Amino acid sequence: MAEAFAWLGGGSARWVLAAAIFLAPHTALADPESVPIDPASIYVLAIGTCPPWRDRIKVCAPSVAQFVETAEKVMGISPDRITTLIDEDASAPAVRATFSKLQETLPRGSTLIVYYIGHGMLVPAESGGEDEAEEAFILWSSSAPFAAVQAVHSGIWMTGSELSRLVDDLPAKDILIILDTCEASGADDEIAPKSAQLARQEVTLIASARAHEIAFADLISAAFTRNFLAAIRSGAPTLHDAFQKAQKETSAEAMLRCEAAVTSGALDEACTPQDPELIDPSGLTKRISIKR
Repeated sequence: MAEAFAWLGGGSARWVLAAAIFLAPHTALADPESVPIDPASIYVLAIGTCPPWRDRIKVCAPSVAQFVETAEKVMGISPDRITTLIDEDASAPAVRATFSKLQETLPRGSTLIVYYIGHGMLVPAESGGEDEAEEAFILWSSSAPFAAVQAVHSGIWMTGSELSRLVDDLPAKDILIILDTCEASGADDEIAPKSAQLARQEVTLIASARAHEIAFADLISAAFTRNFLAAIRSGAPTLHDAFQKAQKETSAEAMLRCEAAVTSGALDEACTPQDPELIDPSGLTKRISIKR
């Protein structure tokens, strides 16, 4: 260090100071994208809706209960930071009102996990582009709408575009949306575009099935939710690890179900497998650690 200063010896003191700053060892700053998220800053909105006119599937309420229990006991999220909307309470107006409340109550810079389990289908995209489609979430109604397009335009159902707008208005910095529904990744372009992220917040999407795929469920559980929660409870260190395990197990289970359906004659054509997808450019799921 002395020799480094010697050749500056006859100059201004400011050059000596500059050299000292330049040569001093630098303290590495932590990358904000690698810092684990404090469970105390995480909020959850869990929505499950199985309308009465789709009475064969009853997995929504129990799946929300299992998700909430896992969030509390394994992820360490406080019960007073968890909001649930189930069946009759998960109508489109109720969901919109809940997001409006979150606009006012979520602390700025917090993390929000939105979990949705229910029916979903592809509908013509709001953009109106030819052959373009997006995901629609079939929220609660006492009777079946006349048609999907009517349900969307009258506000009975919610599209991925509308959900994206509701999310955009929240003060949370990090948002994880988990969709366990058929055709779930049909919402990816609206909710979590792969090309660029919003400057104000990071949005990550976990989709239980890709566009044009069904999400398998039996009478008591949905395949992806069951496998995802089991992975969390089994000791996966982060949500990213839990997703990877659940992805493999859900895909394998779906393949077996497809083969059984074709063999039994329940289907007379090729069965579509289920391949969950994670869109996480910022690595949010790697920063949500699971409590030990």
